[in-house]
Amino acid sequence: MNRDEAEKSDGYVNPGDEAAPESADVAGKADDGENQGQDTNLMSAGSTREVAYPSLVGSRLGDYQLLRKLGRGGMADVYAARQLSLGREVALKVLRPDFARDKDYIHRFRREARAAAKLNHPNIVQVYDVGNVDSVHYIAQELVDGENLRQSLDRNGVISTEDAIEVLVGVASALEVAAEAGITHRDIKPENVMRSVRGIIKVADFGLARIGTDVDATQSNLTQVGLTLGTPRYMSPEQVQGKTVDTRSDLYSLGITAYHLLAGRPPFEAEDSLALALMHLHETPVPLDRNRARYNSDGEPDLPEWLIAVVSRLICKLPQDRFQSPSELLDAIRNEAAISSLGGLGVGTAAATIRLQRATDRTRKRLERRSVTIAVSIVLPVVFAGLVWWLADARPRKSVNDLLSPEVVTKADSVDQQYIAAMYRNDEAAWRSVMEFFPMEDNATNAAYHAKATLQLSRLFIGDGRLGEAKILLDSLLQE
Repeated sequence: MNRDEAEKSDGYVNPGDEAAPESADVAGKADDGENQGQDTNLMSAGSTREVAYPSLVGSRLGDYQLLRKLGRGGMADVYAARQLSLGREVALKVLRPDFARDKDYIHRFRREARAAAKLNHPNIVQVYDVGNVDSVHYIAQELVDGENLRQSLDRNGVISTEDAIEVLVGVASALEVAAEAGITHRDIKPENVMRSVRGIIKVADFGLARIGTDVDATQSNLTQVGLTLGTPRYMSPEQVQGKTVDTRSDLYSLGITAYHLLAGRPPFEAEDSLALALMHLHETPVPLDRNRARYNSDGEPDLPEWLIAVVSRLICKLPQDRFQSPSELLDAIRNEAAISSLGGLGVGTAAATIRLQRATDRTRKRLERRSVTIAVSIVLPVVFAGLVWWLADARPRKSVNDLLSPEVVTKADSVDQQYIAAMYRNDEAAWRSVMEFFPMEDNATNAAYHAKATLQLSRLFIGDGRLGEAKILLDSLLQE
């Protein structure tokens, strides 16, 4: 089992995965010895001896019957289990015996449960229970049917602009809730971000989280003898230096993660952890669009400029130069996506293409030459209304009043176009149009976008204080 497979289940699981072999490496060390230590949760000056322990499949821990092994993380094995009292399947993280003998690891394991239990949000893997049976420590949590983003990257290659926006918004929404609770995750990376089969982004593994002024968490830095906690490939400069970290450190890690997913490779690569840490401190990464090296039919980079700028700001060396909060990042994404460069979303997909503030003859001729059909109604500030135009083959132009009317929602040519239009408009009518124009019963693609739109509409309701309606929507997702 390679390094990434060893890490994939520390905090989140895929029910479809085969059981991990019992000889899987401890602490995620690569089998072949290549790049050892770069992507482990524990970066140690010494080597970690591989230890094999018998599987717990078929055994019972308190209220939980262990059904199958799903994988191995940095310090825990993960099983699919059935909670007997409630008759539901859960993911059961079991602290391995080699760590269970150390009170510091036991404390860290419990701290993970305590941190995640403070947070209740659709974009966070939920913790149900924590316990200890005959010195076997476990955490029971939500069983996510899906895969982590590293698995997705390895299987599908670089992600699209639309998927990148969903990842940024989903993780930022989770970090926003964590920040409000005084929690810093400290280990955001592709392996710790899940995408469910319904397309919902979920942040997992709060094993390194710092809760407020948690003394234990503040001790975990490079000043300790031979040990630091975190994943060097994604650690912020201040985390590398052992300084106090806050949510801006998590945003840096999110930026490195986004860069990796969009470029297919992280911005910094080195043969050992120390060299990698120094690169975070001193090196300037290759521009994202150059590393991605993908272009549209006009020879232009297929990423919108605003998205490249967002990622670049996230990975600034100094915390004060980054977005100062997840909320600021979310606002920037929504504003920039809606105003600066919407056309980038349509590159290489069937999605809508609208270019604002670039109403030049060259742009207009290019759009006509490509015969792009655009079927999106977007609510924009009046100051930008004069810059909006509607291009569609054999379709009448929409008036400014139509564009500004919240009741008018035009049916797009496909469900993904409808969803992107709703992202920019972000009102109830827009999200409901995804569900109504493209019934989930028609096909699996519609069903996936139906779930995404339902989740987004519930978030909108929560923001408006319509908690009862939001609960109904979220309950409907659980029942589908």
